[in-house]
Amino acid sequence: MPLVTGERYWVPHKEQAYVPATFKNLDGDAAKFTTQEGEEVTCSAKEGDTLGHVIDAQLDGVDNICSLEEVTQAAVLHTVKVRYLNANPQVYTRVAKIMIAVNPFKALSIYGPATMKTYLEASDPMDMDPHLYAIGWDAVHGLTEANKANQAVLISGESGAGKTESTKLVLSYVSEALSGGTQGGIQDKIMRTNPILESFGNAMTVRNNNSSRFGKWLQMTVEARGNKVVILGCSVVDYLLELTRVIKQGAKERNYHVFFQMIYQKERFKDQIK
Repeated sequence: MPLVTGERYWVPHKEQAYVPATFKNLDGDAAKFTTQEGEEVTCSAKEGDTLGHVIDAQLDGVDNICSLEEVTQAAVLHTVKVRYLNANPQVYTRVAKIMIAVNPFKALSIYGPATMKTYLEASDPMDMDPHLYAIGWDAVHGLTEANKANQAVLISGESGAGKTESTKLVLSYVSEALSGGTQGGIQDKIMRTNPILESFGNAMTVRNNNSSRFGKWLQMTVEARGNKVVILGCSVVDYLLELTRVIKQGAKERNYHVFFQMIYQKERFKDQIK
């Protein structure tokens, strides 16, 4: 659709992906826009005809993307950014039952016993602030409600996104909800496998000094006993994704940690290493 002077559009931005900006005029083949901060941004006139309009609700940082009248890539990114840059960072945003998590790279006070208790006692976490405990709530209630079905939680993201920490949080909720804390040690046992898995599956890359180059499948086995569900155990399967890294690495990247750990400890274990 042709651009209309004075209306706001989501305009591509080299640093912020998209910014809400007001269309000013066409200058040859360039469409000119101005942001609320007074920055001038441009794009081609042809690209301008494809830009989406800005709707006020898209600027508010809603907690559930599905509540927006119109969902676009720009609206999703802006919503997540607004919530993250809040004075009290809101690192979780819902897309219905999907949770978008942003790594804050600092400790937050939203994972203590009081928060856990609130979600354990919740009748519906959709009425509460977005949190990874809500994902655990859905999994537990899928196991224990009348239809009783196996549950799966998929945690994915780029290197350094916080997948390991998110896994710990979901596990802590599930173990607490199913066992009332009496079997919470199983979470610790599962997480203690991480150093071994990371030794053989993590490496330094240009983006992350401790980048996971493998996938991991954790299968928790539970059993109904009376009106309770108890955890029987957990198995961990890892999937190495980059076998070629063993013999060849890219520029400014390294092999798997285990090789460097062996070299570092060679004097200590020189009798065992041959």
